[in-house]
Amino acid sequence: MEKSVIMQQQYPINKINFIFFLTIIIISLSLLSFLSDNQQHALGNTNKILKITKVKLIQDQYNYKHILGIVQNIGNKTVNHIIITANFIDSANNSIGNFSKEPEITTLNPKDIAPFDILIYDKKIYDSIKNYNIDIKYNITKYKDKKLVIVSSYSHLDANGFYFINGEIQNTAPHTYSNNTTVTSITYNKNNELAGVWEAQTEPYTISPLSTASFSIPVTDKIQSSQISNYTLLAESDKFTISK
Repeated sequence: MEKSVIMQQQYPINKINFIFFLTIIIISLSLLSFLSDNQQHALGNTNKILKITKVKLIQDQYNYKHILGIVQNIGNKTVNHIIITANFIDSANNSIGNFSKEPEITTLNPKDIAPFDILIYDKKIYDSIKNYNIDIKYNITKYKDKKLVIVSSYSHLDANGFYFINGEIQNTAPHTYSNNTTVTSITYNKNNELAGVWEAQTEPYTISPLSTASFSIPVTDKIQSSQISNYTLLAESDKFTISK
């Protein structure tokens, strides 16, 4: 009868091998720490940095559904490359569609907020939607200077039923231009519920140091226009974000 033999070959850890082995462990732990700090994944409100503070499912004037929401940075690090994904569930608890969007403000310092508007463009799933959950992905980045200030704003509803938010914004940086500058509005109804998210470029698009620019944000959805009771303004450019 043959006897099976399992042979194990051992490699003794001498001093040189031990130092090499320890170095590999330190490098591996450093790499894991780097990845953990620079790419985070969050589900709903369970993470330590980003939190969904408001969310609402709405329908626009063309009968498309949207997920509106506000995400806030509740951590102590600045984040960017934020992707918000809504996963829709039917009555059998099956996933029937995923739709993603970046928030309108792309870099969030601690305590900052950003609105998002996710268009659900597949109307075929509307009647099957029973629930949804939201997933957030983001990266850690450097702090973004708060040099943009809204110096004035006013709003009006025109004769055609469109709502406009107009105003002026200032670049308070003494030496640096604010490029690709946009102003974003979060609109609310009389019950302080989300009504819409709209944005516009400033005029001029690039704001010189210590200079101002104008903006005009049109709300072109008449359903939303008729609901607006209040609004919040945010702003961002390539180098700066809004100062509160």
